[in-house]
Amino acid sequence: MTSSAIKIAEKQLVAYNNHDLDLFCSCFSEDVEVQLLLNDEALFCGQSALRAMYAERFSHPKLHAKLLNRIAVGRVVVDEEEVTGLDNGTSSLHVLAIYEVEQGLICKVRFERATG
Repeated sequence: MTSSAIKIAEKQLVAYNNHDLDLFCSCFSEDVEVQLLLNDEALFCGQSALRAMYAERFSHPKLHAKLLNRIAVGRVVVDEEEVTGLDNGTSSLHVLAIYEVEQGLICKVRFERATG
């Protein structure tokens, strides 16, 4: 499973950096859950919320996530990234993203982030 989990994590990262909304969304399950890591606060659930969130995010032409480190065990992939180009006055975000993969799709994402 580790190999397929890495492939889907990489596919969504490439789609993110290409601002390819359709390809990006195709990496996630219909009922994907996205939450903050430390307090389990739900950010959003489901494909339609994912599409709306990332349609706005991809409107930033300089948006880019640089992969700093990746660890994969079984169906879990943990990426450490530096995200730039958000146009919100922040130079960058240091992000930890934990992807849980089931049946070849990301079903849950948990984030921790700090401004750079």
